[in-house]
Amino acid sequence: MYYKIASLAETGKKIILHYFNYNNRSISSLQKYCYQVHSYNRLKGFKALSFTKPYIVSSRMNNELIQRLNKDDHPVLLEGLHCTGILPFLNKNKKTVIRIHNNESVYYAHLANTEKNLLKHFYYLWEAKVLKKYQEALQKKLPLACLSELDLESFKDEGFQSLHFIPCFTPWQRIKIKKGKGAYCLYHGNMEVAENEAAAKWLIENVFNAINTSFIISGNGISNRLMAYAKEHSHIQFINNPSIEQLNNLVSDAHINILPSMNQTGVKLKLLHALAEGRFCITNQNGLAGSKIITGITSAETPSSWISHIKKMMMEEFDDFLIEERTGIFALYNNQKNAEKLNELLKHYQ
Repeated sequence: MYYKIASLAETGKKIILHYFNYNNRSISSLQKYCYQVHSYNRLKGFKALSFTKPYIVSSRMNNELIQRLNKDDHPVLLEGLHCTGILPFLNKNKKTVIRIHNNESVYYAHLANTEKNLLKHFYYLWEAKVLKKYQEALQKKLPLACLSELDLESFKDEGFQSLHFIPCFTPWQRIKIKKGKGAYCLYHGNMEVAENEAAAKWLIENVFNAINTSFIISGNGISNRLMAYAKEHSHIQFINNPSIEQLNNLVSDAHINILPSMNQTGVKLKLLHALAEGRFCITNQNGLAGSKIITGITSAETPSSWISHIKKMMMEEFDDFLIEERTGIFALYNNQKNAEKLNELLKHYQ
């Protein structure tokens, strides 16, 4: 969000930012890019429950926001399906574009499949079911700006008629890769998200139990349960709750960034991070799906394929030729170009 707002402001747009203030978020660094800033409280718990709307939508219904948006004719960029609950209450002449982050119904179904906590499991199942019905009921002429081509095709199958692929905005706008060799493989992610923990567990049990290559798992909320899976493997190390600087160093110093994905929704930002600042990178088709990335990365599906690629890469150096392969990726994920695409889309619907 930060890099999208900054990039749009740099094209000359006056940004009026409306945001939901929770989890002690600070937006002080965004003030310089915004003409106006308005914050709102997100509903929580029973106050946000609805049998017809997903929780992520009903919790962001706000009358003050609706009234403020209806005072002018400025076009509105709604971030995610989350913010679309206000659509029926906006003036008929209000032009809107919806930024699609995920096919949320599919994403929540994946969360349910990997969640061990029964209460969370059933919540994700219910949310996936309600999200599917909610998505299907949206007006099919709504303009959707999708950051994943796979999600674009999915919404096309659901009958949506105005679909546009605009890649995500990122802090990684140039290649900063160390040549040569690193000493370890790295998997990183927020381990409080069940599917990230499941991916780390899969790597321990199916890949790194069969090879002695040094392997670091890093991220927030690493559980004792996950560490227990590696207790018999001295070559597997955990770094819990790293700082941003520490994580950046882990990514750039690794010889191979290991990033399997358990789902195909959205585009994986940690993969883009690894491609911009890390050496070798291996993912699977789930990780690549919808990103339009076809070079500068290796894909593996089976444990034997992962093991084979890791053994081979650990013997190689990352050189100028391999760095050059990555440049095309960041021509596609170029904030300035994608801000112009978003501007054209907003103009089209004015």
